[in-house]
Amino acid sequence: MDSVDMKLVASYAVAIAFDVLMPVAVVLWARRRLGASWKVVGWGAAAFALSQLLIRLPLVQVSQYFLRDALKASSLLMWTWVGVLSLTAGLFEETARLWAFHKPLKDFRRWRDAVGFGAGHGGLESALLVGGLAALGLVNVIVLSAMDPSTLPLNPEQAAQVTEAQATIAALAWWTPLLGAYERLGAMAVHIAMSVVVLQRFIRNEVRWYWLAVGAHTFMNAMMVVVAKLVEGARGQQAGMFAAEGMVTLGALLSLGIILYFRRDEARRDAAASA
Repeated sequence: MDSVDMKLVASYAVAIAFDVLMPVAVVLWARRRLGASWKVVGWGAAAFALSQLLIRLPLVQVSQYFLRDALKASSLLMWTWVGVLSLTAGLFEETARLWAFHKPLKDFRRWRDAVGFGAGHGGLESALLVGGLAALGLVNVIVLSAMDPSTLPLNPEQAAQVTEAQATIAALAWWTPLLGAYERLGAMAVHIAMSVVVLQRFIRNEVRWYWLAVGAHTFMNAMMVVVAKLVEGARGQQAGMFAAEGMVTLGALLSLGIILYFRRDEARRDAAASA
């Protein structure tokens, strides 16, 4: 264990705790302060599980496996693939929101319901997917850092892979996992905002709101990756990571503006209806 960077381990532990506990806090806030139903929270989580975990991500993994060599060989194909990933993320998740508000949540079409739905949607992503990957990363750090390839029954290729993985871990700054936790906070704001926007499809009876959500989701995903890669190429890996989180921050601020705007809009419509 002497070879394990304990600051990196602690950073991973903090990030994992945040990934799990932050969405719990947001859901409880939506329940207690806004009166959001457990039903909308549950369907928000189910929409993420169905659209991403059970459908899109398996398809992405299979596609990337068959395209792995071509993606490494062609920068044009790599950038095209970034666009495909961003577009499919928008299509799958926003369509899941649309279906949920059209069918099981047809009687839950208030602003608070969209907030609760987004909290459930983003919450499952944060706690299960991102938190799970961070936990796996922590296990890899501990196991690989303490491993001596020379004492293991490995062939030269396997020993080289272990050595390469150890070098990658050694190059990590201790605070790197905290960037992932910060990203989850911004992603939660985006999920709530997109849920509010998709809900307008039914409140205003205009399908363009669904397509606006798909477009915004696609654009934010793509810009985070594109900006990060461009800055990384010019300034290095750490600069690229900070650039990506800068885009997350902009997306979160825009999302917060969307959330508050539609809250005020619903209040105006309620006042007009009462008058």
